Amino acid sequence: MNLKTFFLLLILILGCKKEVIPPPEAVVLIGPENNNSCTTALPINDAQSQVTFDWQLALNSDSYQLVIQDLTTGSETVEVTFRVSESTVLKRGRPYSWWVISKSERIEKVAKSQVWSFYLEGIQEESHLPFPAKLISPNINEQVSLENGEFTFRWEGLDLDGDIASYDFYLGEAPESLTLNSSRLTNPFVSIALESDTYYYWKIYTRDQIKNGSNSQINVFQTEP
Repeated sequence: MNLKTFFLLLILILGCKKEVIPPPEAVVLIGPENNNSCTTALPINDAQSQVTFDWQLALNSDSYQLVIQDLTTGSETVEVTFRVSESTVLKRGRPYSWWVISKSERIEKVAKSQVWSFYLEGIQEESHLPFPAKLISPNINEQVSLENGEFTFRWEGLDLDGDIASYDFYLGEAPESLTLNSSRLTNPFVSIALESDTYYYWKIYTRDQIKNGSNSQINVFQTEP
C-alpha cells in the first residue's frame, strides 16, 4: 500500500467515525427551598400565589421541563422553558413537590434533578398540613424477602409544625381495595405478616395534632416465592 492510499483510507475511517454527543446534565435546584415554607411567593388573592422556581444552568441542555406536583391531589403541572427561572400561579395552603428535567435537541436522553418539596402558605395559617409520607421500604416494584413470614415497612414523615401525631397503614392486593391494617402508629415503621409470591399495594396516612392529614402515594411490590 502506497502512502497516498494509506492517507485516503485514514480519512475515510475518521470521516465515518460517529460523533459522540454528550447527554444533558441534571440541574441543581435553588428555590423554593426543600422542606420549607415558600416565603418568596407573591400573593395574588386569598386562594392563589405566584411562585418563582429557580435552578442553575445545566451543561449540554437546550431546554427544561419544570414539573410541579400538588401533593394534596397528586396532579402535576408541566412548564417548558429555555430559561433557568419560571413563575406559575398555585393554590395556597398546600404542599408541593417540584423537579426539573434537562433536555437536548441533539439527543433523546434527558436528566432529572432532585425532587424538592415546599409548603405554600395560605391566609393566616395556624397549622400546616403534614407532607405526604415518603415511602422508603419496600421501594416501588421491588421484590422483597420475608423474615419469619413478616416484612418491616418503613417511611418518612414531615410536618413544618413538627406536630405529627400518628400514622395509619393501608395494605391490599389492588390499589382500589386498600384497607386499614394498622392505625395510630407513632413510629414510622411497622412489621406485617404477608403471603409469599404475592403483589401488594400500600400507602400511609399522616395525621397531625389537630387532625390535619395527608395520604402518601400508593406503591406496589412483590413478595418472593
